[in-house]
Amino acid sequence: MTDRTLRILVIEDNATDFKLIQRQVEGFGFAASFSRIADRDQLSRSLCEEWDLVLADYNVPHMVFEETLATIRDRYPELPVILVSGSVGEEQAVELLKRGMSDFVHKDNLPRLAPCITRAVKEAKEHHARLQAEEALMLSERKYRSMFDHAPVGVGIGELDTGRLVEVNRAWLEILGFEHDEVVGRTATELGIYLNGVQRSAIVRHLQEHGRIVNQPLRLRRKSGEGVDLLYSAEILSIGPTSYMQFMLTDVTEEMKTRRALAASEETLRKLYVAVNQSPTAIVITDRHGTVDFVNPRFSELTGYTAEEMVGKNPQLLWANLCKGEVWQGDFCNTRKDGTVYWEHDIISPIRNQAGEITHYMAIKEDVSEKRAMEEQLRQAQKMEAVGQLAGGVAHDFNNIMQVITGNAYLQTVENQQGGVDTQHLDEIVKAVEHGSSLTKNLLVFSRKSAVELTNFDLNDLLGQSRKLATKLVTEEIAIELEPCAEPLYILADVGLMQQIVFNLVTNARDAISGRGSITIRTRRVEADGGALTCGCSATSGSYAQLSVRDSGHGIPEEIRGRIFEPFFTTKEVGKGTGLGLSMIYGTVQRMNGFISVHTPPDGGTEFVICIPLTAPPAETPRLTEQGVPVGSGELVLVVEDEEAVRSALTRTLVSSGYRAVAAGSGEEALVIARKSTGIALALIDVILPGINGIECGQGLNALHPSLPVIFLTGYDNDILAGKGIMANVLHKPIQSSRLIQRIREVLEARKEQGG
Repeated sequence: MTDRTLRILVIEDNATDFKLIQRQVEGFGFAASFSRIADRDQLSRSLCEEWDLVLADYNVPHMVFEETLATIRDRYPELPVILVSGSVGEEQAVELLKRGMSDFVHKDNLPRLAPCITRAVKEAKEHHARLQAEEALMLSERKYRSMFDHAPVGVGIGELDTGRLVEVNRAWLEILGFEHDEVVGRTATELGIYLNGVQRSAIVRHLQEHGRIVNQPLRLRRKSGEGVDLLYSAEILSIGPTSYMQFMLTDVTEEMKTRRALAASEETLRKLYVAVNQSPTAIVITDRHGTVDFVNPRFSELTGYTAEEMVGKNPQLLWANLCKGEVWQGDFCNTRKDGTVYWEHDIISPIRNQAGEITHYMAIKEDVSEKRAMEEQLRQAQKMEAVGQLAGGVAHDFNNIMQVITGNAYLQTVENQQGGVDTQHLDEIVKAVEHGSSLTKNLLVFSRKSAVELTNFDLNDLLGQSRKLATKLVTEEIAIELEPCAEPLYILADVGLMQQIVFNLVTNARDAISGRGSITIRTRRVEADGGALTCGCSATSGSYAQLSVRDSGHGIPEEIRGRIFEPFFTTKEVGKGTGLGLSMIYGTVQRMNGFISVHTPPDGGTEFVICIPLTAPPAETPRLTEQGVPVGSGELVLVVEDEEAVRSALTRTLVSSGYRAVAAGSGEEALVIARKSTGIALALIDVILPGINGIECGQGLNALHPSLPVIFLTGYDNDILAGKGIMANVLHKPIQSSRLIQRIREVLEARKEQGG
């Protein structure tokens, strides 16, 4: 959502589609105004206006989308452009994304449009904010330099040990009569400024003993040879391993003639000293009535008020509080000389003279960067938890849709087989459902709605299936090379999470490569016989399947290599990484009893190596065909499912397989049916139900019929159900109808053998 009305330009020739898009955007709570165009002339006129977003169809008469995109990009490089079309394939969409399109939404999936708009507008806003921040930083640097160059007193900085001058301002040059090129890189002794050889050594000794010098008289020699009377202040600055002396010079030759001139000079020196030499504190200079003449940049950082907002104003509340001697404290972000950014907490308090008058302000600083980083990590974890909950809800609804598809495909398959009709197309539908199920499983694992499901599979087969999708994660300049082991490598792991590990490592490798490069994915069998594996993994015994992902990128510096698996640690730019990818890989590998290491090969790049224990090949089990699905004998099955389409598919599947079925749309309705009927042989219950949930419904049914077997349809883990006191069969959606019928028959026969 946005806090203002979005101006959206829609390039669409179909008025109905335009209304659907408008209704979809407004239905998600966006405040937006829409303007529809359908030809190039309208586009030219429209681009003279300001827009927040462009939604464009691909096939608009007399308009080529690629040319339209290029025209918009030339005029407004950062304007988000989202393609909303029903005729663009995946590969074509990927190509358009590379040309600058922000995102792609299929017209059959318009609910995805709202999050796409939110993300695109947010990214554009963040990019604009970064540009503004960079402009502000450049302006700040110019202000600091201008203050130094145009200070009304001479300011110089020199090395403490050698006396070599590294910088002086214009006033310093005017006072002593030199040109800038004559001074920088030379010492004051070489320039002949000191009257004798002990002046500088006395100044340095006093600084080392007392820390600073304030408004002390000093007589020096100009380039012309004439003497000049000065008041100087100095202090030692330590920057890295080198110590410098910063000093200010004020020509007081004429002011020394009279005490009045001297008093005026001392007041000027006091203001300049506070403004320049104590710059770490907030400085406000006002007249005797409290009207602001000057504020330094640190004041703006502390209060949020710029110099333009304060000069000429009389901030009664702020000025009154400071004059009363009240303490100010707060946090703000600062930048060190080396460019690193940190957060500090300041307490600014006044310093009084013996008469009780405020003369200066003292700032006590504390580095709170780590504390703020921990707070940010907590906010990030909370955001990830919210995303996880959303992902779990989406996966649940999607699995229900998949259950309806697979149920109806099964019923049609049975009908086709009875009529001798080919079922090839239906088999493809079932395969697609299985693929969709594997995708939603990743969402469920991410949202912690599903536990890791360990299965026995060949790692080489998994990589072969994942290669096509992995190639879509990289650019054409990066080649993915697969070098599988000659023998099968059977492991006990979660298929979906192993794919996720491979894709995450490929994505990281892609980000590490600039220009042309390669990513090599290799598998082999390794043995650990009493010593650690040569790859660096800490396994000491056993046989392992080794998976390595190697890239030709810039590598990982040795100083941060030990931190890459830490949560929230990332070297990517802001917005390009959460710092969770490698830590999640590390945790997943450990859950599968494996090991992971990283090192830099001699010829450059980075190589991640994962070792997972090998297992014996799975036993061959005959595949159950649809013709071999056991049929029922008229047993009555209670189906409890709140989704009508899912409930209908399940009941029709049971009836077609020789069972009788009675359906309930809620747990309460199921309990009412159970009280009236004693002939229920088995209950098939969805865990997520309105009102009382599926687990509570199962408990209620067992209370009415203690021997009634219950099968749960769910996306949750078995351990979660067991923790609720439910010891029952669990099937995870979407479940193939043949497998469902087989499980029902197995449960009923087991009950019969137990005399139930």
